Amino acid sequence: MRKLQIVCFFVFTISYSQNKQVLYDFASLPQTLMLNPGAEVDYNWHVGFPLLSQVSVQGGFTGFSTYDIFADNGIDINDKLRAAVTNYGKSEFISLNQQIEVLNVGFRLPNQDYISFGYYQEFDFLAKIPRDLVDLFYDGNTIIDRRYSIKKLATRAELLGVFHIGISKKVNSKLQIGARAKLYSSVFNVNSKLNKGSLYSEEGTNNSYNQHLENIQFMMQTSGIFFEPGTEFDGSYVKKKLLLGGDLGFGLDVGFTHHLKKQWEINGSLQDVGFVYHTKNIQSYKLKGNYMVEGFQLNFDPANPQEYWNDLKDEFNNSIVLDTLYKNYISFRPIKFNGAVKYSFGQKQDDCRFLIEPDTYLNKVGFQLFSTVGAVHSYMAATLFYERRISKNLQTKITYTADPFSFTNIGFGLSTQLGLFNLYVVADNLLSLNNIYNAKSASVQLGINFIGKHKK
Repeated sequence: MRKLQIVCFFVFTISYSQNKQVLYDFASLPQTLMLNPGAEVDYNWHVGFPLLSQVSVQGGFTGFSTYDIFADNGIDINDKLRAAVTNYGKSEFISLNQQIEVLNVGFRLPNQDYISFGYYQEFDFLAKIPRDLVDLFYDGNTIIDRRYSIKKLATRAELLGVFHIGISKKVNSKLQIGARAKLYSSVFNVNSKLNKGSLYSEEGTNNSYNQHLENIQFMMQTSGIFFEPGTEFDGSYVKKKLLLGGDLGFGLDVGFTHHLKKQWEINGSLQDVGFVYHTKNIQSYKLKGNYMVEGFQLNFDPANPQEYWNDLKDEFNNSIVLDTLYKNYISFRPIKFNGAVKYSFGQKQDDCRFLIEPDTYLNKVGFQLFSTVGAVHSYMAATLFYERRISKNLQTKITYTADPFSFTNIGFGLSTQLGLFNLYVVADNLLSLNNIYNAKSASVQLGINFIGKHKK
């Protein structure tokens, strides 16, 4: 006899990285399958509430916080700006990631494999900003022979829709594996990487300074940004591109859960191992060359001043060549890795609080590693966590995370069963709640789902 559990699901997320360390492998929630297709679930089926099963907005900057610049603490704002520039690293990055889950459905097959599928929309932006450009913007090129390099300058931005279908399969009593195939439909893409070259000043002979652009090599690829004449960028255009009308690509997620011993478990996943092939509205730019100017020799004919400026412009264009390209290209998705090891202890007692399966442990402690690897930028995060089943209907999780944004990130998760409904709340970077403007990261997630419970 099946026991039916009805669960509704709504998730709202605000965080400053793509790492969802509190949600990962927590309380067997349906969205954990999106983080690890090889996660263990005991549902018979689940349905996410359309458009509200997950709304996620993530963004942040590793350089400094809003509070560092605008705090009302009696310090002159110019001194605050100077301190921010002084403490700026060799290369900091700014990121923004947004997702809306339109559909998420899953069900168990007769052979006990679990199928899940759906569709979500995603916008992803990341810009890597080198210290040299910050110094150049703040101080100007007044330091003789100081090279201001663009070598670490890189960026990417993309809006796409993702259709996906996945399967989670129990191989034996110790091993669960899973995979998820994804079909990408890109609305637009911008990326720039592998740039090099520098700007510097030196003492001149005819004028005070010579200004140099040395070995400049800059490349920016775009698709879906510059339109053909008559194309109107509106809601219907974006909708068409999101629903298989844009540049298409393919991706794959894989994951596993393995019980090493009765109380030891390891699990892991790779997400978005894939690419998009861009063929529509392609317009890319390549800049290359060297240029030197020794001040401006303002000895032009007053009757025809335009000729002087045209000559100067032609000299620059002949030295720094800008090519516009219309060649198709491939962009690779940033690959995300999750891996965790955990130890379970505190076997349940037979009392009225726990009416759960035998051999269920009440406590779990462990370590999780997250990393994202991309052509523009890569970084890692490490998490220690403790998960506690307080009763059959109540589970909690506490995390401590160190990442590029913070070394004091404390998170908390709560999942509770109230009658027919499962509700959960997840919060991140709790130590910054007393001053949110001083935070470089934050996360809040709320959840309700429709789930048919699987009978053991």
